Amino acid sequence: MATRFQLLPLSNRWRNPRTGGPVDSNPFGVLAEPAGRLVVDAGANALLSVAANGTIETLAVFPPLPNPTPVGPPMVDPVPTAVARGPDGTLFVSQLTGFPFVPGLADIYRVVPGQAPVVHCTGFKAIIDLTFGPDGNLYVVENATGGVPPFGLFFLPNTGQLSRVGPNCERTALLVGLDRPTAVAAGADGAIYVTNHGVTAGAGEVLQIRP
Repeated sequence: MATRFQLLPLSNRWRNPRTGGPVDSNPFGVLAEPAGRLVVDAGANALLSVAANGTIETLAVFPPLPNPTPVGPPMVDPVPTAVARGPDGTLFVSQLTGFPFVPGLADIYRVVPGQAPVVHCTGFKAIIDLTFGPDGNLYVVENATGGVPPFGLFFLPNTGQLSRVGPNCERTALLVGLDRPTAVAAGADGAIYVTNHGVTAGAGEVLQIRP
């Protein structure tokens, strides 16, 4: 039987931190751990801890980003998407970013509860998921890397990418030209699994790669 947790309390702390406007909540990514669940709320731009009794604690709120292009608002919502715990116990959170989806604007944050989130790696576009592999490296999936000229905005199909990101943010592209990939997982067998054709009915698939 499923247990439901309400992640939209009517409180100012759940309002958009940039505008202070309407209450918004979009629980998008979850990390299940023995002590509870870590939930990335893409609407509230926050990382939450949900205890077994349903108690919700805000661990981090991610700041808006300056828009470096003349298209769209001057500030872009961070839109966090996924959380993973690193080999050292630290939490890492990925970003998709909001409209107009500027290439290079999405970051990976390092989060220590009780402290402000710190940018760990930069220069991504539209990160949809991330996980740590048995080799200690991050595996990062970008839903798209290409966009419409001249600024590379929005999403272009078949530009998704799976990358291996080392401890010093050195990056290696492992799979390119993916079509709307949506998730990545590390298997107990040492392989990395990534979804493909994530928004195409009847065409979805799971790819296996051995880095």
